[in-house]
Amino acid sequence: MGAPVPSGFIDLYAASTRHNVDLNLMGVVTDFLPPSRSRGTDLMCTFSIADSTLGGYDDGLKVRFFRPTETELPRIQGTGDVVVLRNVKIKQWSGMTIAMSSWGTSWIVFPASSIPTKASSNHMLLKHVKDSRAPAASLSESLYAIALCNSQDRSHFTAPVEPSTMSASKPSLLESPTSTMVPKPRGKFSLIENVQIDSFYDLVGQVVKLYPNNGRTELYITDYTTNNLLYAYEWGREGEESSRDGDPYGYAPRPSKKWRGPYGKMTLTVTLWPPHSHFAHDEVKEDDFVYLRNVRVKYSSDAKVEASLHTDKRYPDRIDITVLNDHQDDCVKDVLRRKKEYGKRFKAQSQAFVEEARGEKRKQSDEGEELTKGQAKRRRRKQQRQQEQGQKTVNEGKDTEKLAESIVPKQELNKHISCTHPSIPTRPLSSILSLETHEITTPTGTPHTLPFQNICSRATGRVIDFFPPKLEDFAVPRRVSEFDVLSDDASSVSDSYSAGSSDAENEEGNEVNWEWRFYLLVEDAGVVAKGEKRTRLKLLVAEQDAEFLLKLDAENLRANPDALATLREKLFILWGDLEERKSRKAITALTPRDTNQRSKPAQSPNGRPTGEDSKIQPLTRAFQCCIKEYGVRGKVARLRSDSADKEEEEEEEEEEEGVGRESWERRFRIFGTTIA
Repeated sequence: MGAPVPSGFIDLYAASTRHNVDLNLMGVVTDFLPPSRSRGTDLMCTFSIADSTLGGYDDGLKVRFFRPTETELPRIQGTGDVVVLRNVKIKQWSGMTIAMSSWGTSWIVFPASSIPTKASSNHMLLKHVKDSRAPAASLSESLYAIALCNSQDRSHFTAPVEPSTMSASKPSLLESPTSTMVPKPRGKFSLIENVQIDSFYDLVGQVVKLYPNNGRTELYITDYTTNNLLYAYEWGREGEESSRDGDPYGYAPRPSKKWRGPYGKMTLTVTLWPPHSHFAHDEVKEDDFVYLRNVRVKYSSDAKVEASLHTDKRYPDRIDITVLNDHQDDCVKDVLRRKKEYGKRFKAQSQAFVEEARGEKRKQSDEGEELTKGQAKRRRRKQQRQQEQGQKTVNEGKDTEKLAESIVPKQELNKHISCTHPSIPTRPLSSILSLETHEITTPTGTPHTLPFQNICSRATGRVIDFFPPKLEDFAVPRRVSEFDVLSDDASSVSDSYSAGSSDAENEEGNEVNWEWRFYLLVEDAGVVAKGEKRTRLKLLVAEQDAEFLLKLDAENLRANPDALATLREKLFILWGDLEERKSRKAITALTPRDTNQRSKPAQSPNGRPTGEDSKIQPLTRAFQCCIKEYGVRGKVARLRSDSADKEEEEEEEEEEEGVGRESWERRFRIFGTTIA
């Protein structure tokens, strides 16, 4: 062939061996079928393409392209046309290798009638048609299209399809190189918060509720954005009262009026007419994500915003509803992110959220609320105490960092354990622990102290204890959640493993995944002054950080002895004979002669080891690791000592009521460390 494959593309033979990977392909059409309706709601066109490595006349790689409307399908006029496909996947279907489109696939078609038998110059751009997602054809693509078309016997090409046989009122297929066949998008996609009256929109949202209503279906969807013209669903009250045509006396059973959320002005009512109502009744259920096309927004009888989806007069059988089962779709991910943020706000302060949904804004003290002289005086005193405590902590951290002799010689480190960021010097654990607070200033100028630092450090230590005490419990089950597709969903790791949790994120999924989750008690390996105790730090090892450390996938260790044995061998490199010594100590402690003499080891309130009473000295070398500090929200009980300042008690009583106030807990986690 006269021209090489363009950069970023792959020949068809190589593509046929790479399954489930996004590929860019070019080929000459050797066979094609007119568009037809698929088993779902989309239209489908099927054609075959060939190049010098695969196929020939009436043969090649079969392609199936799906789109909601015919105008979005590749406009192939006949065999001999050259097609450019971006982001298609190769799959096995019914024993055949085929290329299938996705939402991210774009196309360009070079009609055979516009392709010369030889390129007149190296700067020749061919006339082409393309969809709105595809970039303009490049020079290398035009030259390769000429080579592809002329690699076939042009006498076998079918005659181009006349424009009259295509859809009515379609523009000429031979446009300039920069023009597109598909009309420019009108920007109809919108969030619910941006819809306006008497306009048509495409919407993506999650189904909250649906029920039939006299041949129609009322569909309640939300994308978790707020529109002040929508009905306000209030927390603690029943759902919206709706009339039922044809049932004035209420003989027919009505669905439950208990509203599942979201609360506030976030839910749009869409009335579906046939055939959309029939499809929704059979295929759509609550909590599904749906794409609604060409929805008309209007006022309801009570001056609230609602929408309707009528029968398409031009294509009366067309369904304008698509169920988005693939949660990898970007629009679905955006809805999930807003849903997750809404859930956090509602869970943290439900009453305040309801008042905001009703349009009632409470003045916060940080927003310029007028304070009495006594309140202002107490606030200034409290802020002064916080600043003094923070400065004291910073000074202690600076003094601790002067211990340069805490560095362990390289030859004494465990050579089988390595960590990232080797150019950053290590810090003693005492220095990491000394920085307990972080001073910030709110946008209104109010100073605030956080009880943790969002920083990463490198340290040198050795493992002296671990939790849980049995290796079989190092892997834990976790129910699959709809939020798992979000890349930032790992922020709630501390809450996602609670066996008794009633959180919706744990209850919605039916599948169970196994993930690593255990703790290491690490002791500072550096030199300490005489008479001082070595600093100890409890590190969480979980999820991707644990997989990077162990180079093992989590699974049910109680059901797989081989996996448990592999884990035990891997951890022996990390902590030596710690497990054997800990097991022997536990057996010795349970013997009858020691039953009445031994004392209980020191433990934290949650049963995890504190190391204060640990006598286990494992035979292992120190290692370097990366540690990140962060904070997690938690509930703490209010504690007051007899020596507490009376004025401070009064301040706390004014600011907080009840014993279950919310606070932050300081946590540490290992990352970027691996066992060879």
